[in-house]
Amino acid sequence: MLDLLRCVNPHEDTWLVASLKAISNRFVIDGVLGCPVCHAEYAVRRGIADFRRDGELLPQPQPGTAPTPRNREELATRVGAFLNATEPGATLVVGGAWGNAAQELSVMTETRVLVLNPAKEVDESETVGLLRVSGEIPLAPGSALGVAIDAGFPPQIISAAMKAVRPGGRILGPTSMSPPAGAAILARDDRYWVAEKPAEMIPLRRANSSD
Repeated sequence: MLDLLRCVNPHEDTWLVASLKAISNRFVIDGVLGCPVCHAEYAVRRGIADFRRDGELLPQPQPGTAPTPRNREELATRVGAFLNATEPGATLVVGGAWGNAAQELSVMTETRVLVLNPAKEVDESETVGLLRVSGEIPLAPGSALGVAIDAGFPPQIISAAMKAVRPGGRILGPTSMSPPAGAAILARDDRYWVAEKPAEMIPLRRANSSD
């Protein structure tokens, strides 16, 4: 999953360079991810890559705003359906409480799942990666099939989600945040909305006619 990660500072898109200090069973336990453009560094500690800027605190969950299914399998089923996760091998991003079912979601949909600000009980695996963030999503533009966010994030996370998903991808967000501008609203209730990023428009050129 390292190939998908990007610097959160505004500049041209480029891969990060990894300096690994400890690896266990192919998992990065400790190390540093460095940006070759702006020279920012992001620490990896206990398997979690920290993409917060200096001084940024972790967003705090809002009481009563987390999804409340009866078990993780139900939560995985819900978020998988919301994001239309029907493409094996695709990348999904889930933030906050949605991340509690990351492993079940990955197995159920055969996808890679990146969890933003995971709870202590959420573990890394071959198909689940863990990230700490504030208002940015450190992914290559258009690399995610879908992003699910709860109300424990700042509103700018929605713009970051719009950038991270590919055309035709979906974003699931709480009603306390506005859906991204330009996205089509597919569903909405009193707690969440589901939006779809517009498909790319390919300009057509009229062929030159010869006499």
